[in-house]
Amino acid sequence: MSNSIYKCIECNEGLIEQKNGLECKNGHTYNFLKEKKIHIFDYDKSMNEYTLDIKEVGQRYDNSMKWVLETFKTSEDELRISLIERLNLKKGDTVLVTGAGVGDDLPYIAEKVGKEGTIYAQDFSRQMIEEAQKRVDSHKNLKDYEILFSISDATNLPFKDSSFDAVYHFGGINLFPDIKKGIYEMNRVAKENAMVVFGDETVAPWLKGTEHGKMIIVNNPLCDFNTPLELLPATARDVVISWECSYYFYVVSFRKSDKELDVN
Repeated sequence: MSNSIYKCIECNEGLIEQKNGLECKNGHTYNFLKEKKIHIFDYDKSMNEYTLDIKEVGQRYDNSMKWVLETFKTSEDELRISLIERLNLKKGDTVLVTGAGVGDDLPYIAEKVGKEGTIYAQDFSRQMIEEAQKRVDSHKNLKDYEILFSISDATNLPFKDSSFDAVYHFGGINLFPDIKKGIYEMNRVAKENAMVVFGDETVAPWLKGTEHGKMIIVNNPLCDFNTPLELLPATARDVVISWECSYYFYVVSFRKSDKELDVN
């Protein structure tokens, strides 16, 4: 069966589903993870804080997020609903979530796209994706929703151009080896006029020199990153940036366009 949305990360050819995975006409193969339908394209084999044993990774992530929400007096529901509203989703949409982590955003997106829609969840960490699938499988409200997982590189996505009605990323882009390439990949796989929304830790620039900002940066050096507005595609439309959780996270949204700006 032809898998219309996936492409080979080595030669860009389309992929065909075989018994144990996907294969392109040039013989490049990508296996499923064990008996689970998780596609393996590429993943980080080195050790980092989120390549721990799968039993630990979920708890460590949960503890980190709990600290952020309690410190900055923010409701998780309120935060995630606010971010996902910016995707302008509708029933039946096909959505890509890069850096999906343990899948905390997936129930909120599923509610928007319904059982008619499809969610592709991608992460570079095998342990994170395994934990995400485990949580989806045990989530009573996600039964019968189509949520497909892949272990892959967000700076070399295994998807064809213009495949998604929306693309979303929250948390992790600061750690990309090439942030610009990661943004351009999200833009590449989005359809014309689709919304791309991404964000990560970074203290708002007007607070970096204050005691508040210095305290946060000492606690988390990632918050000293600059917002990557200069890395957006030149054709991006309707660009909006905001800061959330008492200016702890930046969030950028834009509408994808392949057309040059119209200037007289």
